[in-house]
Amino acid sequence: MKNNPRELAVEALTRVFKNKAYSNIEINNILKNSDMSDADKRLMTNIVYGVIQHKYVLEYQLEPYLKDKKLDLWLDLLLQTAIYQLSYLDKIPEHAVLNESTEIAKQKANRGAGNLVNAVLRNFQRHGAREMSGKDSVYDLSKFYSVPRWLVQLFIDQQGLDKTKEILKSINQPSHVSIRVNTNKTTVKDLQKTLQSKGFDVKPSKISSVGLICESGNLVNTDEFRDGLYTIQDESSMLVAPALDLLPDSRVLDACAAPGGKTTHIASYIKDGEVTALDIHKHKTKLIRDNSQRMGYSDIISTGAIDARKAKDVLNTTFDRILVDAPCSGLGLIRRKPELRYFRQEEDLMNLQRVQLQILDSMVDLLEVNGKLVFSTCTFDDEENEAVVKKFLADHKNFELEPVKHEAVMDKSVKDGMLKVLPSDYFTDGFFIATFVRKN
Repeated sequence: MKNNPRELAVEALTRVFKNKAYSNIEINNILKNSDMSDADKRLMTNIVYGVIQHKYVLEYQLEPYLKDKKLDLWLDLLLQTAIYQLSYLDKIPEHAVLNESTEIAKQKANRGAGNLVNAVLRNFQRHGAREMSGKDSVYDLSKFYSVPRWLVQLFIDQQGLDKTKEILKSINQPSHVSIRVNTNKTTVKDLQKTLQSKGFDVKPSKISSVGLICESGNLVNTDEFRDGLYTIQDESSMLVAPALDLLPDSRVLDACAAPGGKTTHIASYIKDGEVTALDIHKHKTKLIRDNSQRMGYSDIISTGAIDARKAKDVLNTTFDRILVDAPCSGLGLIRRKPELRYFRQEEDLMNLQRVQLQILDSMVDLLEVNGKLVFSTCTFDDEENEAVVKKFLADHKNFELEPVKHEAVMDKSVKDGMLKVLPSDYFTDGFFIATFVRKN
């Protein structure tokens, strides 16, 4: 069994950049199949996320020593892991980084690869890190924060330079874990005390009355999680269910529901009503059912493997509340899924906007008169949010925008009745919520 954290970090990174895979999934797969110590698991995880978050900086530091050499992907990433450790991890002895990186190259390829790695790293040691510009040009901000230029320009165009710098600085900081308390089984205070007694550093969320945040620790591996006292959910996504203005007898459609975090939150408000949860992928509806069972809402939630764009042709009932948590670019998730910045393209935004509008169009006749339709995304890009709202209202005159129902602490995040959270606002995911009402 392989147990070298540096070698496994290169393996995970190669999968991420070769297959456009999610880093958290690749890390978890490797951790499950390794026999590393806890310290080595932390090191491997740190290296993987660190290289992804600082990739452009690491490439900039390697440039003088590689010139225009075309390296295999794994070898290029091995060098980046070494530069990351030498530049950002001051508790690791430099000789350990050099020796192990050289040995990994020899084992994976040949002595020539090992000699290349050794020479590059010794040169970097000798000359030190290259200075980086502190200028505010798109080019310099892109390189300094390791975010593609088109994205930096998009942020500046939509948010202005100062806010963009806040966002860029924020998304490269380590994320924390947040959980939503199942208040039908326990209270926020009681669960906080229980988890603290087990050694977790837990404190209340600033933006959700049912949220707790934890800096680190495995919160999935507890009896309380297995018993459905809480679920893992970002704080900003906890704002969605309250926006639906639910009643105990509401009949709710969650049109894009997997894995079911928001679905079970919706169900926590329901007594005599029901929740219908859809997902385009059949295997993902099982995730919703598993979450429903664990949280104690399987009698309220039913699932269907249905493309939300075709829901109007398949469902033969209506609802008084509908949630469209729409497919999106996920730009609001970059802190937790840092690789997204490299995989998204500018044209994706308009393609996703078309899908979002198709889904919303499919919901129109499924919503009862005076019913509420909540549209949400985990991005803060205008094209996928405000522009979608504008186009939907232009095409559907029998719908009106209603101010999003929210807690007072979120007042500053509401503009023109729509709620938008930037990743830098509360150190949560970036998020957007709008509420429509059908008038006739």
